[in-house]
Parts: sequence; structure tokens; C-alpha cells
Amino acid sequence: MTVTKWPPIFAILVIQAIVFAGLSLVLPSANAIVGFAIPVFWQMCGQGVASAVITKTFKFGWGWVIGQLVAPPMVILALASGLPMWIYPTILILLVLVFWNVATNRVPLYLTNTDTSAALLKLIPKKKTVKFVDLGSGLGGTLRYLASQSAENQFYGVESAPLPFALSWCLGKFSGNHNLKFRYRDIWKEDLSEFDIVYCFLSPVPMARLFAKAQAELKPGSLFISNSFEVPDHTPNKIVTVKDGRKTELLIWKI
Repeated sequence: MTVTKWPPIFAILVIQAIVFAGLSLVLPSANAIVGFAIPVFWQMCGQGVASAVITKTFKFGWGWVIGQLVAPPMVILALASGLPMWIYPTILILLVLVFWNVATNRVPLYLTNTDTSAALLKLIPKKKTVKFVDLGSGLGGTLRYLASQSAENQFYGVESAPLPFALSWCLGKFSGNHNLKFRYRDIWKEDLSEFDIVYCFLSPVPMARLFAKAQAELKPGSLFISNSFEVPDHTPNKIVTVKDGRKTELLIWKI
């Protein structure tokens, strides 16, 4: 197994640990060469640069590279600020709860805008009752909109990041839409065979695997809709361009 196939958060921690060990070995020689003890802040700057270079070598995205670069010196600056120590684990826990999918599957928290939600509504067939699922439903705003505008259909959200799921579940209950359900579940463990429309706004990383799952499980005639991200080697049957600021594209495949 290569580093790029590991969960990203694990891979970057391993890289930081290896760099730290390597720099610890060469630090005494470096101190002897310059004639003084290199300050900890500059040691951490070197740690960040080396970790960022290695991370980019393994073809991680620029977000991970920049994070590797700034994290070590930022830790020193934070410790020097004198803030209470409980703040740091609290922030870390909140970040993990929100961005769990980034840390494990390289899937950021993307939110579908209102114009795109309206475009999705137009893609729902009018002549029959359908089941619509949003894989990686985030805060659930798209599904609340669709459920309120299309009461005859059933809408499901599948989310594995703890805090977004909890918020979407609560907001869904308060919305009063009885045709709306949220499931705390890994999208790879969700059986797609019960759905007529599968929608996702994820990242390029899982698209090939997810499309293969959809082909294997969805009924003939079902729709697979991806917001913005293509499926490698599969041309969509239809592309809908949304009239929003970023010219969002809905890529649609009929199974």
C-alpha cells in the first residue's frame, strides 16, 4: 500500500513524524556548523518546509501541502501566545467532527447553492414518485429545499461527518418535512438499489468507485447526478449548466 492510498490524516502525521525524527538526528551537527543552538521556531519552519516538499512529492493536494508547511511553526506561535491549553484540543475536536470526510476520504465539505438546488428540482420526474438520495449531504440544505418543494417524493441524506450530520438531522426535524430522512452512514455502506436518483457533490477522488457502485446497485433507468466532478472514462448523457456565479455543471448519467 502506498502513502497516497492511506487515509490522508494518517499519511500527513506519518510524514511529519519521519521528518521530525530526521531533523532531530541532524540538529546537533547543524548547531555545530552555525555555532549556536537553532531556535525552536526556526526548527519548526524547517520541519514545515521538509514536510510540505515530501507531501507534494506524493501528489497530495495543495491544501494538504500548505497545511504541512504552516502547521509546525503555528504550533510554536500558538504555545507562545499563552492561551489556555484546553483551547487546542477543543479546536482540533471540532475540526475533526466537521471535516471528518476530508481527513479520511479526501472529500471536502461542499455545500450546494440555492440555484443548483432549484436545477435539481427540475430534474425530478413529475409522473411518478421517486426516492432521491444525496450522498455526502452535509448540512442538508439541498434536501430540505427539495422536500419542501416536492412533497410527493422521498428524500434521503447520507452523511458520515458527525457534526454536519447532527445539524442536518436537527434542522430536518424542525423543518416539518415528513418526506425527509437523514442517515449517519458511510456512503460505501449505503445500498443504492432503493433509490431512483443519486446525487453527489464530493471530489474527484471517489468518483470512479462511486459510479461503479451506482452501476452495480441502481435499477435500470435511474439517474446518477454529479455536481461538477466527472467520472473518468464515462461521458455523461446530459449536462445541465446552472446560471449561478460559478457556472455549476450537473453531470447526469442514466443507468
